[in-house]
Amino acid sequence: MKSLKIGSFYAVASAAAIGIAACSTSGDMGPLSPTSAKYVLTTAAVGDAGNNTPNQGEIEICKYGTDAVFNVGPTGGASSEVSIADGTCKVVVVDLSTGNTANSYTVSEKADPSYTLQSVQRTDIQFVPNTETDAPVTGPTSTSDPVVALINRFHGTHLVYHNNPVVEEEGCTYTKGWYRNKNGSQTIIAGIDGLTVAQQQAIFNATPGKPGGWTWGADNNNLNLYQQLLAALNNLGGDANAGPDDVDDAIADALAATSVSGTTITVAPGTDVSGLIDVLSAFNEGTLEGFPHCDDEVLTVQ
Repeated sequence: MKSLKIGSFYAVASAAAIGIAACSTSGDMGPLSPTSAKYVLTTAAVGDAGNNTPNQGEIEICKYGTDAVFNVGPTGGASSEVSIADGTCKVVVVDLSTGNTANSYTVSEKADPSYTLQSVQRTDIQFVPNTETDAPVTGPTSTSDPVVALINRFHGTHLVYHNNPVVEEEGCTYTKGWYRNKNGSQTIIAGIDGLTVAQQQAIFNATPGKPGGWTWGADNNNLNLYQQLLAALNNLGGDANAGPDDVDDAIADALAATSVSGTTITVAPGTDVSGLIDVLSAFNEGTLEGFPHCDDEVLTVQ
């Protein structure tokens, strides 16, 4: 199979340049103007890998973005499901009938919560009967799903489907400021790092100017680190392994490097305090995929 390249499939004249008259909706072929394109009757069978180009006698689908399932069949008749993997092409209809009436087939992508349809590009090839030389090509042009194509020995359709994967959101996050304010403080989970709700509320409320009886050494970032750690753990429901890998690693490192005794927060010497703050604050601020910022935050304090 040829390498897959969207937007540069064909070096052929466009429909506008060659004045092609497409098949009518009734299936009768209109007059066609010759071009340099050649007759390319398919030799494939249904289910074969496609060659990423339009060929007479077939409908071929190329798929990008995600795997997908298609319903394919004669228009108005029974259809069959066809699975096509991301980055591949597959022949889904072969019709080598002759005559001046092409047969109508409908292609539709099966809806799935794991993806959304971004676009469909369509290219049609139409052979001039009795010449064995000329096959004008129309496309690629944007179209919509479902697609109805007229196919027989003299007609072929090439379809390119683009899908966007749907990223399931695993939860939303609050900043440490949320857990400081009146509403957020009531959502704090008891037992985070062995602390009561009241202890956590006091730590979130502490600032360098108003420590509230808490101490954390000479570096105010020590307080910030522990507040970001508590916020991350509360955002994850207390599960230190429920976030993205880098966040879980930062939580583990922060838990190992910090401790609370009475009203004193201690951070072990040599801890990459700034680096851990960067990771945990990014998570709490909702900048990581799958964990957006909660909409009802009313106060953010850095």
